Amino acid sequence: MSETANLTIKLPLELKERLRTIAANNSISMSAEISTRLAQSLDGGFDHSEESTKAQQNKEHVAASVDNQHTQEITEAPFTSSEVKKLRALLNASSKKKIKKK
Repeated sequence: MSETANLTIKLPLELKERLRTIAANNSISMSAEISTRLAQSLDGGFDHSEESTKAQQNKEHVAASVDNQHTQEITEAPFTSSEVKKLRALLNASSKKKIKKK
């Protein structure tokens, strides 16, 4: 079994959703889909043929299916700057109250 490494990347939401849809259609995890596509592009010849892609994805599917729980990720809009400021104020106020009680 090959070693794996965790990698955090930033992607446009549209690209992430496209990858999620393609992975779901191929019954594999997003990680396996991304790994397959990245390996193919780095190996020089990104083969768009469905047969080649399916064969590689099936290889990756065996390793990735262990961690794939087929759960849907819920994405929410990030906090606005004003919401962050309010949260910080609340956290600061609550920590000051704890200090005064001691």
